[in-house]
Amino acid sequence: MILCENSYRKIIPIASGKGGVGKTVLAANLGIALGRAGFRTILVDLDLGGSNLHSVLGIKNKFPGIGNFISGKTLSFKEIILRTEYPNLFFVPGDVLVPGSADINYIQRKRVVDNLLKLETDYILLDLGSGTHASTLDFFLSSNAGLLVAIPQVPSILNTYSFLKNALFRLLTRFFSKEKEISEYLKSLQKETQPNSIPAAGKILIEIERMNPEACSNARQILQAFKPHLIVNMAKHPDDLAIVESLRNLVQKNLEIPFGCLGIVFRDDQVHESIEQMRPLLQMAPESLVSKQISRMAEKILQSKNFPDLPLDLSEYKDSFELAEIEAHYDLAETSNAESAKKQEEALTPEEFLTVLTAQQKKINELQGTIRMLTLRGRQET
Repeated sequence: MILCENSYRKIIPIASGKGGVGKTVLAANLGIALGRAGFRTILVDLDLGGSNLHSVLGIKNKFPGIGNFISGKTLSFKEIILRTEYPNLFFVPGDVLVPGSADINYIQRKRVVDNLLKLETDYILLDLGSGTHASTLDFFLSSNAGLLVAIPQVPSILNTYSFLKNALFRLLTRFFSKEKEISEYLKSLQKETQPNSIPAAGKILIEIERMNPEACSNARQILQAFKPHLIVNMAKHPDDLAIVESLRNLVQKNLEIPFGCLGIVFRDDQVHESIEQMRPLLQMAPESLVSKQISRMAEKILQSKNFPDLPLDLSEYKDSFELAEIEAHYDLAETSNAESAKKQEEALTPEEFLTVLTAQQKKINELQGTIRMLTLRGRQET
């Protein structure tokens, strides 16, 4: 697992516990936002067996990709990297319909990751498949800075928790693969079939400590270095974050890993229009609320030299989840003011409308300044 805090090359895997949550759209637009900011960014489609990142970017599925790279030795990894029309953004196609790409083995996965680590770039975003397939988990665990996309609905939240639990278990299994007694203990837990039969991470570590105290100490350090962040997508209201609280509580209680929130993205019909037109939202509707929310998440990443550690000012808010809620309330206020202004425009005289608009814009500017201060105050400390 690469520790991104110590690397100039940030590898950011993006996954989801279930499909249909907008993961690929977010990955594409986040990559565009990072590139626009002047940073060399490579988007890699690793949703093998279901690759469609090319369509979101508006690129035809006619170029060699990961499927060709893993199926033979004639192509170098650099030969499958495409320059896109977007500033500083490059793209590596996925399976490109090569048979068997979805069944990539551990050696092939390692070969892909090893080649990613040789690339001279600032950011590498990995668009992974949904669910807990071994390939998805291994690619997610290639870095400690993974992002998980979920929507504010119970099935998605539960699947996200299941993904994190499986990722943590796979991390421990790999870490202790050469410790026979511990490895057998972990394998015995995997054979449990009863619901909730697997103990919390804390109890597992206590049992491991009994077998090998030194190895357990190292494992605790690895778990603390694993710092995934959540993106809440397709929200309708800031109150949707309430259901996310249950996920955060489950992670804190049972998994004992750092878990943050990168931001919240509202539902917007323009996203579906951008998919149908095969044009990224940041290109089609750069002034839309969703585009601004994605750009803000990119800004958080850019402002943190030690990402996945974020420049948070915890004297102003409890954690990154509370900051995301503050941002969501600001976004809702801005949207409501815009809609209200549009309705009032028809009923007011030009002079009255200008007075109302000026007052509303002043409130928006004050809120915007507050949000920017809260988000970036810690910049100089990173």
